[in-house]
Amino acid sequence: MHRSIRFKLFIYMLATIILFAVLLFAFNTFFAEKYYIHNKKYTLIKCSEELMELIGDKSEETDFLNDKLNYDINAIEKRIGGTIVVSNSKGDVYFPLINRQNDHIPDLPYYDNIVPPPEDFDRREPYNDNSFFIITKDPNFEISTLRFQIQQENGIQLLIWVPMAEISENAALSNNFTILVGFITVFLTGIWTVLISDRFTKPIKEMNRLTRRMSKLDFSEALSIESKDELGELSRSINQLSENLDGAIKELNHKNEMLEQDITHERQLDKMRKKFVSDVSHELKTPIFLIQGYAEGLKTNIAENEAKKEYYCEVIMEEAEKMDTLVKELLDLSHVESGMFTVHKTNFDLTGLLNTVLFKYRQVLEEKGFQMTTKIRGNLMIHADKVRVEQVIANYINNAISYADGKKIIRITLKKTGEAVRLSVYNSGLPIPDDSLDKIWTSFYKVDEARTRGVGGTGLGLSIVRAIQEAHGNTYGVRNSEDGVEFWCEFT
Repeated sequence: MHRSIRFKLFIYMLATIILFAVLLFAFNTFFAEKYYIHNKKYTLIKCSEELMELIGDKSEETDFLNDKLNYDINAIEKRIGGTIVVSNSKGDVYFPLINRQNDHIPDLPYYDNIVPPPEDFDRREPYNDNSFFIITKDPNFEISTLRFQIQQENGIQLLIWVPMAEISENAALSNNFTILVGFITVFLTGIWTVLISDRFTKPIKEMNRLTRRMSKLDFSEALSIESKDELGELSRSINQLSENLDGAIKELNHKNEMLEQDITHERQLDKMRKKFVSDVSHELKTPIFLIQGYAEGLKTNIAENEAKKEYYCEVIMEEAEKMDTLVKELLDLSHVESGMFTVHKTNFDLTGLLNTVLFKYRQVLEEKGFQMTTKIRGNLMIHADKVRVEQVIANYINNAISYADGKKIIRITLKKTGEAVRLSVYNSGLPIPDDSLDKIWTSFYKVDEARTRGVGGTGLGLSIVRAIQEAHGNTYGVRNSEDGVEFWCEFT
């Protein structure tokens, strides 16, 4: 059965007080009276020494007919609450002076028994050669008395006695008082223990609650015990431990996340590598097949005239150029995505760069019958890698040329949007399916055949745009309109 520290502390303290009370009662019962007797003996000895100094060498009856001497002896008698008798060896009493008439002391039965009865002699306790203690009954009052009797060399006998009833009564009174104090002490200790046990156990409960949270890897709380004792030191140690564990676990979680990311990234790279090899093989298969076929035709003289030979050579050169473009774009994409290249940012006018690129494409667009319109608002300065930005613009224009429909409409917009400059390239044509909007930025991704039938290109242009924009930390995207598609990107 679970028992709290508070309950145990209450039981231990209460048991200690009860044990102390029982021991006090036992000692008082068995030793208090003996202690009182021992203390009375010491008092009687001191009184006897004082009496002997007062009496000195007085040995005659007339020596005690001194009021001052009697007063002093009587004062000692009152002080000890007992009786003092001074007599000679014959039993003549010199003190107290009672009913003296004509200097004659009558025989008083109270003082007849100065010497203990013979049956009490074996119970005497010698103090020295001339004195002894004895507990005996007073024959006149039938009460037990403690007597101290001294025989001086000059024949004077001193008898000092006190009633044992006083000693027994004091012992009994002390015992009763001990019982009363014991009950009160136990009661008050019980109440006090209940009050202070909560104060002592509250920090321990708080530590237990916090360590349970720590066992569940919850380190959000800290102990607020500010005492300067061992509990305070333990509290600070637990807080330090919690802080260290929290830091260690966070660091471990961070490393685990990085490891998981590395593993995931490694798997993605492996998957991309396999897909990359498959896509490259697919892209190279057609031009290689054509080059090989037309080269064999030339070798076997299938082309019978110069015009046919020239056609074969043009096909071979065109397919070789496609392969060269593919290889260059693959190398460029690999170089950008690997993170090995450095972006060299400079401040330049994006409007001027765009006009320069459009000038290069103007003749090609006119020859192919494209209707291109531009909307450029002023000179717009950006901070970026000029070469890579030109590559982004060129890839967007190439993509628009490749995927424009029969209307052959291209619109290019350049404007300021907040802190950035946005470039938009629109081409008329079929919209991109919603499930492909995020996938078109992947290398070699192809949408449905209806949109790509008869379209050239390597399928790497948008992948290169994505890599360049992410290297700059800039945004990019695409959206469908009612009659075409608009690609956009921002520069800062």
